[in-house]
Amino acid sequence: MKQSLKIFLGEILNDDEIKLMNRSFDVIGDIAIIEIPPELEAKKKEIGKALLNFKHIKVVAAKAGIFEGEYRTRKLEIIAGENRKETIHIEFGCRYLLNVEEVYFSERLGNERIRIAQQVKEGEKILVMFAGAGPYPILIARTKKTEKKNVEIYAIELNPVGYKYMVENVRLNKVNVKCILGDVKTETPKLGLKFDRIIMPLPKDAGNFLDTALNALNEGGIIHYYGFSNNKEIFAKEIKNRCEYCGYDVEISDVVACGAYGPGINRVCVDLKINIKQTNQIYSTTVKTAFFIARGFQSFLKNSKYSEQP
Repeated sequence: MKQSLKIFLGEILNDDEIKLMNRSFDVIGDIAIIEIPPELEAKKKEIGKALLNFKHIKVVAAKAGIFEGEYRTRKLEIIAGENRKETIHIEFGCRYLLNVEEVYFSERLGNERIRIAQQVKEGEKILVMFAGAGPYPILIARTKKTEKKNVEIYAIELNPVGYKYMVENVRLNKVNVKCILGDVKTETPKLGLKFDRIIMPLPKDAGNFLDTALNALNEGGIIHYYGFSNNKEIFAKEIKNRCEYCGYDVEISDVVACGAYGPGINRVCVDLKINIKQTNQIYSTTVKTAFFIARGFQSFLKNSKYSEQP
């Protein structure tokens, strides 16, 4: 928590109450998003007004839930300032219009997004899964446009509201991104394309879509895979093993901790260079087929009389 905020809160909270407050808060555009401890619920409006003393903050919203559901959104309650949840967030020269309650967006990933954008080379074909309001594809497109490098970018988003904002943000930033509304598992094969780089910024459930990404990747292509872990090296090895099980040679290019998720838990990005094991394709297919057959048989037993205990 910034020292100046402590000074402002000192006028309405005692020392013990100040210790209950989180040490940091998020600012997306001109909206501050804070967590109010249950013990301070009665003073939340005064706390909100204190944050309005910070330059550029015009709205203060309190977290009213966790990120949940298939769209990874979170309920918010306006406790001070203007009564709205839509804002424009500016990051590395890009402008993102979004509703902070209806679309997932993390301003803490700004440095991670530019890290990825700076790796993109001339002529790459890129797929961004779970694209949200478009921060990854738009930043890449704008960066490469400035560098006068030609790239081709596709972005898929399941949330219709997120898709709407992404289309608008592509227009606002005057870049070329092919925006697609739908499920990654369905829409990626429909494209019938192979990509040089695939970005998977879905830390909680990205593993459910890893096979889709692998099938859509060019030989020697890069996957940026995100997840949560308390040990980034072990996490990277687990993802590498999963890819190798599917019949690929994998080189870990980098492993980056890009933000805390909880006590001892970080958001982690593993950069993977993927090559197909040509000599083991038949073996790999056989193993995968046997695995799925076995899994199906286990499901059959579970739902039949044979699963009953004696």
